[in-house]
This record gives sequence, C-alpha cells and structure tokens, in this order.
Amino acid sequence: MKSVVFFCFFILFLPSRILLAEINNSNLSQFSIDTHPKNWKNDQILAILKKGKIISIRPMKEHLESCGKKVEFDGEVYLVELDNGHKAVFKTFPPRHMADAYAEVAAYEASRVLGFPHIPPTVMTTLKDQKGSLQLFVETDVDSLVPDLYEAALKNVSADDMANLKLFYFVFGQWDTGPHNTLILKDKTQNYLIAIDNSAICNPQYVRYGELPFVQLYYSDRLQTNDDDKPFPFDQAEIIKKPTTQKIRKIFGHKLPEDFYQQIKFYGPTFRYVIYRNALWKQFHAGDEDFVLSFTDYLPEQTRKSLEGLNLAVLKRIFACAKGEAFLTPGYLQTILDRRDQVLTYFKRKALS
Repeated sequence: MKSVVFFCFFILFLPSRILLAEINNSNLSQFSIDTHPKNWKNDQILAILKKGKIISIRPMKEHLESCGKKVEFDGEVYLVELDNGHKAVFKTFPPRHMADAYAEVAAYEASRVLGFPHIPPTVMTTLKDQKGSLQLFVETDVDSLVPDLYEAALKNVSADDMANLKLFYFVFGQWDTGPHNTLILKDKTQNYLIAIDNSAICNPQYVRYGELPFVQLYYSDRLQTNDDDKPFPFDQAEIIKKPTTQKIRKIFGHKLPEDFYQQIKFYGPTFRYVIYRNALWKQFHAGDEDFVLSFTDYLPEQTRKSLEGLNLAVLKRIFACAKGEAFLTPGYLQTILDRRDQVLTYFKRKALS
C-alpha cells in the first residue's frame, strides 16, 4: 500500500531535560494508570500528560531507528518520558500553524464524545515557553512501513473498528490518511486501529462521500472567482500531468503570488484541482490507485446513534480548545455536519434499496 506523508512540524531546539509543573499536593509518579485504548477516556491520563514531570526528551526518529523501525516523515517530532514511566509525543508549531496542534486535541475530544475511533489522549501544553500538543505514546510491534506485516495485522481488526475509523476520517475531514498515521496495537483478544497525527482536520475542504476530498491549498484575492453563490464545482476539476512549478506558473501566472510557487511541493504524478471562492483546491492522492478511500458500506448501530447526536453545540465543546483560531468558523463546523449528513443519507438510501 502506498501512502503520501504530509507533516508540517516546526519544532525549535529543545533541551534534553524539560520539566512541567507538578500537581499541587500530589505526586503523579505514584499513580498506576491503565493506558489500554479501552481506558483512554480516563481523566487521570489527561492529568498525567498535563501536570506530570517530563524527565527526558529525544527525537522520535532516533527512538524509532533504535527499535529497528523505518522512519518516513518530515519535520521534527519528539518522544518524552514521564516520571511515572509513561511516554508521550510532543509537537510544537510557530503561532501561524498552531491550528494543527489544536486540531490534534480536538480529534481526541471527538473520539471521547463519539466513542470512536481509538485516538490516544492528547492535551495542549507548554514546554520551555513552546506551546504544542502532547499525546500519549503508543508502543506497537507492528511496523506500519512494512507492508506485509501491516496488511496481515489489518486482517485481525474488527469490522466495527475499521468502519469507525473511516467514518471519523470522512466526517471530521482527516484527508491525510494511511499506514503512516494509523497504528495497529495488538492485545490478547484483538488488534486495535489507532489514529494518530490528525492535524489535517483543520484544513478547509469539499468532498462527496466515496470520493477524494478537495483540500484548500492556497487562497488569493487575485483569483477573483466571483462564485460565492455557486456550489463547489466537483465535476469541473482540471488535471495537470507530471506537475512542475513551471507548469503551475504558466497556468496561473500573477494570480498566485511568488511565495506560493516557492513553497509548493508535488506528490505523485497527477495534480487535480479546482479554483473556487478565490482559492486553489487540490485533490490529494488523485491518480494513486493504491490509496484507500475513507469510505465504508458498513455503519455500526452505535456509530449511527453517535453521529445522529452530533450537533453544533457538541462540536463547539469538541473544539473548545481552539476557540479564537482562524479556522474555527461557523462555516467550518457546518461542513462537519454536512459530511455527517452525507453519511447518514447514504445509509438510509442503502437500507431502502
């Protein structure tokens, strides 16, 4: 299975030993917490992440390589060791990209509210004046970058877990999916799908259930589309084969600023895009026949009930950590409900057919 990795982690230099504030009149190192996925709603785990001491920190790449696992991601991610024996993953971003960290926390909160999928407990924290997300580290024997081992482990994942992961990805807009951010945790009874790296849910997008989403790549007033009153033109997408900066520049010229051309990166042989509401929307993974869509024909009954209970008030609670962030608009929250409605409508029609 092929996958495309999109990480934008910007982490400043961190010393090898960083301390968090201790809980007043409490010693977290004395707590014995069950960190099995079934227990991830336990608020004590959040307390450990927020207030426990961090006694060491090392680059995640260094840790994975020491375990004999492959490393295939961009940017910097750090593994931290807590004084109670637990481990966590710390990511921090410059202020203009802090939405990614808030999205990680919101994804975990969504899993608590919905009851799916399995997302490790995640909090916002500050280490030496650097703000970011801190997520419980999940130890797994399944190397997601070894296709044979990963595919074999997938066969022992329950149908509910598989469906719930894909439904969450679609409804909440996690478009950057694949083995690079879906771990498999084995225990004596089953294999659990663990969804990590969910920062992409903060990206604006348009999608139809069963298709690849179009994700906003760049906004520019120079595009002057004058189409705010029109629906998204899914069926008018353009394709650039073997894209290069020169080909993109030839099409858009001065309508896109120079910094766009300097920063753009191409993944794969196909650049499928739409121009809408003064923005360039890209359909990532277009042309990749091995990419697995966030689509399922199976809707567990409890999942249906959870989705039906999702409303604007619930979403505001889920995204409370991101209050004031530019991405968190009424329109953004409504697109989540719209995607939820697409799912429920699909299965209602399926039941009648």
